[in-house]
Amino acid sequence: MKIMKQMKKTVQISLTAILTFFVFVALSQSNNLIPLNVQKAYQNETRSVIGMPGPSYWQNHSKYVIHTELLPGSSTLKGNETIVYFNESPDTLKRIVLRLYQDIYKKGNTRNWPINPDAVGEGMIIDEMKINGKEVDLTNKKTASRSATNLYIKLSEPLLPGDSIEVSTVWNFHVSEVSPVRTGNYGHDRFFIAYWYPQMAVYDDIDGWDRVEYKGTVEFYNDFSDYDVTISVPRDFVVWATGLLKNEKELFTHQVMKRLQKARSGDEIINIFTSDESRSNKVLKSKTEKNNWHFSAKGVPDFTFATAPHFNWDASSVVVDSTTGRRVLVDAIYPDSTKTFGKAAKASRESIIYFSSQMPAWPFPYPHITAFCNGRRGGGMESPMMTNDGDPSGDTWLFGLLAHENAHSYFPFFMGTNERKYAWMDEGWAVYLIADFLKEIFPDYKYAERGVYSFEQMNGQEKEVNLMTLSYLIAGYGSYRDHAYTRPGLAYAYLRNALGDSLFLTAMHTYIDRWNGKHPTPYDFFATFSYVSGESLYWFFKPWFWERARADQGIKKVTGRNEIIIENYGGLPLPVAVTCEFADGSKETYNEPVSVWRTQRPAIIIRANPDKKITKVILGDDQIPDINKENNQMEIN
Repeated sequence: MKIMKQMKKTVQISLTAILTFFVFVALSQSNNLIPLNVQKAYQNETRSVIGMPGPSYWQNHSKYVIHTELLPGSSTLKGNETIVYFNESPDTLKRIVLRLYQDIYKKGNTRNWPINPDAVGEGMIIDEMKINGKEVDLTNKKTASRSATNLYIKLSEPLLPGDSIEVSTVWNFHVSEVSPVRTGNYGHDRFFIAYWYPQMAVYDDIDGWDRVEYKGTVEFYNDFSDYDVTISVPRDFVVWATGLLKNEKELFTHQVMKRLQKARSGDEIINIFTSDESRSNKVLKSKTEKNNWHFSAKGVPDFTFATAPHFNWDASSVVVDSTTGRRVLVDAIYPDSTKTFGKAAKASRESIIYFSSQMPAWPFPYPHITAFCNGRRGGGMESPMMTNDGDPSGDTWLFGLLAHENAHSYFPFFMGTNERKYAWMDEGWAVYLIADFLKEIFPDYKYAERGVYSFEQMNGQEKEVNLMTLSYLIAGYGSYRDHAYTRPGLAYAYLRNALGDSLFLTAMHTYIDRWNGKHPTPYDFFATFSYVSGESLYWFFKPWFWERARADQGIKKVTGRNEIIIENYGGLPLPVAVTCEFADGSKETYNEPVSVWRTQRPAIIIRANPDKKITKVILGDDQIPDINKENNQMEIN
């Protein structure tokens, strides 16, 4: 038995060595595709060529203690915070970089889209800044400088590897009412606060400090940090936020707590309170002028909160891990007279069940997910454990919106992808992950077909941008939309088609297992899927991600032996669907998966029924894009 175990272990080691060598060779052959800074990470062993974190992998983090107060009358948020920043890197840091997101509203700053002139103001006002207790003169150009939305501070004493510094600051800004960019005052005392506090930028093993400016388009790339946040609001306001509310029993009435506990322990959707109950003072205990709401969150990439008086709150919980029985609170908060948000708790709940059990079939990673309705017409924005949503006009849009925003809990929050550089690493997944979910609930809604149509409108056009172009370099919104959402959403779907359901899910689980709570790059994703599949997948990745390959398959020839030659004129690996009409009036359809193109041959042969006479051949269907349909039909005399 001992010999057998040793032999089994030896085989496993040998297989790992073979696969490692295989992926390394594949990468070497495509060496011009791997940027020099990524190759340096391989050399430094922070990452491995097979897609795993290397033995020297590291990442920095912070501990935030924030006290903030919202003044609804003047639409002002003010606060003070202390950040303890830990340098886990092998580098000595001579400066730090902080993000001042609200400077997107600062007069004179550039933006990716226009905002209402009335929204332009002073941006983030820093009243005080200290490092390790010493005042920082922000007017001294030798010490500090501000770019569009970043603050650079030269350290008087370098931050050594393994050491930490304390940054404390006092600040305030005006919460925009007229141009809320993912955050703002939505009127009627409805606030969703995101992109709000001075935040440490990421320092990583690929680029060092992340200096990308926040101009509107780019979104998340954050460290995994701990938050202790106290939020002061007027007494009628309720606050919902990232993390866990530590003083809920001091704030809520006994009746509210009883309903909340019932929601946390069962599947039934419970109305925690109504707007009428709030107006009747049946929700909060305190009668003081304002209340302090104390939240705590550990190991999360950001912190946001929503607050409003006289809202409705529905909630239930979902078992996301059958092994441990762990439940997630799924809730929705909304004003009166919404079109569809009364169904939001149910819609959100269904998506969490789907994600946890079917795709990506990984237990939802956070203790709650709260959908806030801002009352606007549509649109949504994700943040850890919170989503900021409009009020869609129909159920299909509601379910799709909430599922999409909830999917971001996996990408980029659980998986700390750099959306600023590679938006397709999270938006593309959010597009793909909800496809089958919507198909199950709304079988008549052509979600996949809509994506195919959208792709066909951009594919091959001059303004189409390949996926490996850094996202923050893309100015045109149409180009960015295709780059971040449409093309990658299809790419993930066709990658699954190429690998098959089982292997695709195994590769995805391996990728999630390796990189949750860390910062994967596209190359870690590519290498992991290649490693798990046991083959180089660059035949798929290169045309889909690096090139501007086109969706153009065509019927080249039909032989007298009923052999149908299909040529891939555009070079994009796609499934093949061929329908033959025969002289006897019958039809037959022949399908080939994406993997039929793995040898990168220009054409394949479909062998139709040899016992029947073909009268017509039709190539393609509405789930396979094709920008040139002139060569997709052939009549046979």
